Amino acid sequence: MSRYLTFKTAGSSFAAEFADVLRIVASADAEISPAPGFPPYMPGTAAIDGEAMPVIDTAKRFGIGERVTGERSCCILSRLDPSSGMSGRYEICAVLVDEVTGIIETEELSPPPALNSDSYSRYMKGTFIDSGVTYYVISPELLASS
Repeated sequence: MSRYLTFKTAGSSFAAEFADVLRIVASADAEISPAPGFPPYMPGTAAIDGEAMPVIDTAKRFGIGERVTGERSCCILSRLDPSSGMSGRYEICAVLVDEVTGIIETEELSPPPALNSDSYSRYMKGTFIDSGVTYYVISPELLASS
């Protein structure tokens, strides 16, 4: 059994493996400093616990609209694998989401849908269904890679 942190972005349901999640921080507590030259899905960097880290806006990265910002908006701090595209520069990234919705345990992932290189499935490790809802399991390394 694997445990997943579930969350919503722009009305869609996603999940992150617990092994990838370091901490959850309220968006209001993560002041984002714009960074020149960052792609549109990366609004800048945030200094959290004295460490600067890139911020990834999931709705923009997935091309699914705008995040719903509010009191439940948060950043999921994720450790990046040393072999990721951000290797050498950052060890942690902050993933902006609308809200964390829960914790789910499941035994097995299905492969992400094979659509095309423009679909957000290219940022996924897999999918699972729980209570009739499909969850797309993100990969921090794939989100942060170019």
